[in-house]
Amino acid sequence: MNLILCLTEQCNLRCSYCYYKETQDARHAVMDDATLEQAIRTGLERTLAFGQKQLVVSFFGGEPLLRKGAIYNAVGFARGIVAEAIEQGRASRDFCLNFVVNTNGTLFDDEFLDLCEREKFTIFLSLDGPEHHQDIARRTINGTGSFKDIERNIPRLIKLGATALSTITRAHVSTIAESIKWLHSQGFRSVATAVDFDGKWTGDDFERLAEQYREMAQYWLECRKAGDKFFLGTIQDKVKLLLSGKRLRQYSCHVYDGNIGVATNGNIFPCSRFITSKANAPYLQGNVFTGFDEIACNEVREFLARDKAECEGCDIRYRCSMHECACTSFYTTGRLEGVSAEVCTHERMLAEICYSAIENSRVT
Repeated sequence: MNLILCLTEQCNLRCSYCYYKETQDARHAVMDDATLEQAIRTGLERTLAFGQKQLVVSFFGGEPLLRKGAIYNAVGFARGIVAEAIEQGRASRDFCLNFVVNTNGTLFDDEFLDLCEREKFTIFLSLDGPEHHQDIARRTINGTGSFKDIERNIPRLIKLGATALSTITRAHVSTIAESIKWLHSQGFRSVATAVDFDGKWTGDDFERLAEQYREMAQYWLECRKAGDKFFLGTIQDKVKLLLSGKRLRQYSCHVYDGNIGVATNGNIFPCSRFITSKANAPYLQGNVFTGFDEIACNEVREFLARDKAECEGCDIRYRCSMHECACTSFYTTGRLEGVSAEVCTHERMLAEICYSAIENSRVT
């Protein structure tokens, strides 16, 4: 179970593509200690109720490193209640507790990096690429670039195995392949990209993106042929989907039994992009103090069990990632059942590029 804790809606950056700029527009809410502890209890109990043997506590925001003290406390609290559950026989001796932090990387210090190393944190670092690429969209509240605040910690973050997450916007689509190569050259062994589907992509934009994807696919194949197991999620995840014969929902999208997103006020949501402290939010699944609304949870469970009406008969429906993903469906259309024309165009393009790469190389 992945417990995603929105520790704060506050952030020291104002990225142009932030998908929380509407749902967390005030950017002032903070999760208090009582809610944080109850959220961890709720996550553990839900994990045990599903018969699972691993709880992943993911620190999220806003920018979670604005709440470093809360993270230190949460790690200790989580370790304590898991140990107690094991001693009581409610959790097995091989029960695993792991920690994740999703961060823009500007607020690291040596003490927190020591915590990450000691607790074997998985680190997801929002880093688009080198300075000229990064600073296009990831800027501070004052409008300055964010790269310089991240640069000093890159060597240690690489040593800790951080994954770099690069967002693709229309503003810098033409340099994405260059930026992926730069990230790899710095030492990042794992890189993933995500497209900012803003409703304004044109045919020319997608042509430029296709060119970049072809270059990325070729680069990934060259790395594989050379014995370099560089993980480029953009290409590799799609290749895995094409070769496995499985749908994304069968092994990746776990909005019912694999993810719990908790807002600053304790409200529960099915995954990260749904999280908001706003009243009457869509797909609200309960609150950590009052428990789960199982009827609302089952609505999300049904999403995993059926095809979208608009996707029936689609020739790539089993090779599609984005429309199989609850988060992408929700943030691009406002509902789980929604279908975005931009997403469809993207998925057809990327599937074809990756299929061609497989056929031309037969490298897996």
